Amino acid sequence: MIMTFRTLFIFVVAAAAIAAHASKAVASEPEPAPIVERQIDFYDLTLRQRDGRLFNLRQYVAGKQIVIVSFIAGWCRNSNENGHVVKRLYDKYGDKGLGVVVVAEYSDSEELEQHINRIGINYPVVIETDDKDARKKSLHFKYRQMVGDKRKWGTPFYVILDGKDILPAGKNELLARRAHTVSGEIIESEAEQFLSTRLRHAERNGR
Repeated sequence: MIMTFRTLFIFVVAAAAIAAHASKAVASEPEPAPIVERQIDFYDLTLRQRDGRLFNLRQYVAGKQIVIVSFIAGWCRNSNENGHVVKRLYDKYGDKGLGVVVVAEYSDSEELEQHINRIGINYPVVIETDDKDARKKSLHFKYRQMVGDKRKWGTPFYVILDGKDILPAGKNELLARRAHTVSGEIIESEAEQFLSTRLRHAERNGR
């Protein structure tokens, strides 16, 4: 069969569309992961929010018992589905000392907006990079490498900070030397137990 130029053009466009869809469906299979305690140097973050204002993590952590730093991609199905879990946790424990900040990676403004609206996020959202080519240059990639996360895109990825582990401000901007991480989708039942135990303990100890 002789392929005409028009047929070839349609074929190329269709192939490109399929490839684009596939790239956005990365990590679409469920990837639940446990909460793991780590000895890890986690540094302060100062990033821009969608409206251009600067957000500082150390300032946000102040006065909170637990803070979940949620690294997501707006196009990632797992980020979107697991985002509802994080929202439920925040709705339940937000007035008991839990804070959440979303760090957007590799997503354009439309993808991020859809992610926020889909979940109904009412906690800070900051942007590290909207460039997929910056994957290996991001802090997100750096921290995943430190904990042995071998996924290509690695979203969602969570760093959970306990207020008692936050270090005094210093020149090197080190925020904590211990954290808990989740290299995949956070498991709601495990997160419930983790948060309820620590937030009760903090309340009993007057933190």
